[in-house]
Amino acid sequence: MRAIIVVSFYDKRDDDELNELLRLLQPYNEQILVVVNTDDLIFQPCVPSNIRSLPNANIGMNIGAWDRAFKEYPDQDVYIFLQDECFLKRDGFLNFIVNRFHSEPLLGMVGESLNYKWAMPWDQLRQSPLNSNAPEHLANGNVVGRVDCYLQAMKNWGIDPGQTGIHLRSLIWAFRGKVLRELGGFPLGGNKGECIAAEIAVSRQVASLGYEFDQLVETPFFFFGHSEWRADGSSKHR
Repeated sequence: MRAIIVVSFYDKRDDDELNELLRLLQPYNEQILVVVNTDDLIFQPCVPSNIRSLPNANIGMNIGAWDRAFKEYPDQDVYIFLQDECFLKRDGFLNFIVNRFHSEPLLGMVGESLNYKWAMPWDQLRQSPLNSNAPEHLANGNVVGRVDCYLQAMKNWGIDPGQTGIHLRSLIWAFRGKVLRELGGFPLGGNKGECIAAEIAVSRQVASLGYEFDQLVETPFFFFGHSEWRADGSSKHR
């Protein structure tokens, strides 16, 4: 079984969390790939020499880095995608993910945190406070509400949004390789609004292909935590 663990990192960030994550994942060094989003024309490696790394143009934020990894390694059986702000809480994650995919043939995608706030029909979401205006949320060049921005982006990408907006937060994702190849990679946002739209769009596209997506276990952030998020998945710390 070929599995790859992809960690996204932006080279303008402090690397303390990245190095701590890599330390915790040391038993998996041969399977780790760090994709470094950079604005610089000349790439300065910032990853230990015993870890594979790739530079990536800073487009699409973390999802852009993960897409770069998939395009470079399109033949894996399992993909695990992490932000560098993640930290390992307990081991056994790889076997657990593999076993879930093996035992649930329609399961295409898992993650550590489902966003239940968006588990409403799109018409309801449009009428909810979630459709407030926010910076860099546009549709056809016009300022629009968040929900309208995300729906327009999915329309532009040719992705069926389905009935509701429930999705896995793009903090920790894992994919069956076959399903990721059917997706053809990830949509890339050109601004903040489109990047959030891409987060929602990936789960919705998985569902549109007839597969399921799910939280890894009932408890959020079971194997991996995230430094910005509360352990119960309810909100960010800040």
